[in-house]
Amino acid sequence: MCFARKVGLGQYNATRREWVKAYRYARIKASQGLQPDQANDGAIWKAELIVSERTHIDPLTITGVSRLAASRIIDEILSEQ
Repeated sequence: MCFARKVGLGQYNATRREWVKAYRYARIKASQGLQPDQANDGAIWKAELIVSERTHIDPLTITGVSRLAASRIIDEILSEQ
């Protein structure tokens, strides 16, 4: 099954399962601070490009340490009220 993409994104032959895996892989790579790898091709490459160009904060791009620190700060602020 082929999912048609917007004209600017091209069209990549991949199943839904392959796209889900590619996006997850790309989100994990972004959370590690890695840039898209030109050696990849197809759905993985396109998913890396899409994830790297997003302007909103993706929960998987924030490290666990940062989330824990933020949670502690929030808990501290709430306990003071």
